[in-house]
Amino acid sequence: MLKRLKRFLFRLLLKLSIVVIILAAIGFYLSPYKYQTPFYRWYYSHSDYKILLSEIKVKQDSLKKEYQAAKTDSEKDKILEKAQKTFKNSFEQVCKYWYGTKWSYSGTTQIPSKGKIACGYFVTTILRDLGYPIDRIKMAQAASETLIRKTVDKKFIKLKVNAGFGDFMEEVEEMGNGIYILGLDTHTGFLFIDGSSTHFIHSSNGILKGVRNQMAFSSNTIRRSKYRVAGQLQVERWLK
Repeated sequence: MLKRLKRFLFRLLLKLSIVVIILAAIGFYLSPYKYQTPFYRWYYSHSDYKILLSEIKVKQDSLKKEYQAAKTDSEKDKILEKAQKTFKNSFEQVCKYWYGTKWSYSGTTQIPSKGKIACGYFVTTILRDLGYPIDRIKMAQAASETLIRKTVDKKFIKLKVNAGFGDFMEEVEEMGNGIYILGLDTHTGFLFIDGSSTHFIHSSNGILKGVRNQMAFSSNTIRRSKYRVAGQLQVERWLK
């Protein structure tokens, strides 16, 4: 009887240990701490980043030629739809290389995971690397609203002061899926809306002090800000 009980307890402990390990692994995978690990940095190396940017440039140039050669509105709409998917996917891939890069108020690094980067420079560097027309240094040093108004057409901008957090997020999401530059009281970053969730991608002076991707509705930085302005990036500018 005692032996059976010992075997039962051993098997139970073994199963519980496996469950705990699996849950811990899932939790770590979903957490921003994975960006700090050597394996993540090895997988998303700087040499691969340069290759990625070259591939994006080739796709962008090809889409530009297609768009310029289009003769009807229907043809242009199809190319814009294809370009929007390419731009979205390129944005996601580029950001993956930057996750975990350290934050600094005066950080200006242009190399993922090397040196440090401030929130404004993170936004303008990502756009520059994607081939989106922008003055990287000047706009990184400008107020977030200036950055947005110089980068986004007026009709795609949503500005709210002292508005409820939920109301603001709802109005932005109603503008549709896409990539937005978000300006706050003393911070800036990207909102990425894909239809199923809204992410806040930014270089933050938070617990991790670095570039991170978090659910927008869990961000106290957005929630506490009295001033919020969001501008949706338009793929037409990317094709100019």
